[in-house]
Amino acid sequence: MSNTVILFCGIFTTVLFLIGYGLTIKEMRELEDERITNSFPEESNAEIKK
Repeated sequence: MSNTVILFCGIFTTVLFLIGYGLTIKEMRELEDERITNSFPEESNAEIKK
């Protein structure tokens, strides 16, 4: 009985860790993409176009 509970808790914790890790990687990629697209905002390009 006790071993089953410990095993279940271990599996549950591992699943939560993997989900959290996946979401963290996804968020970091989105922030990286946002940094690339916003590296030259319109205000800085306005001076170059003149």
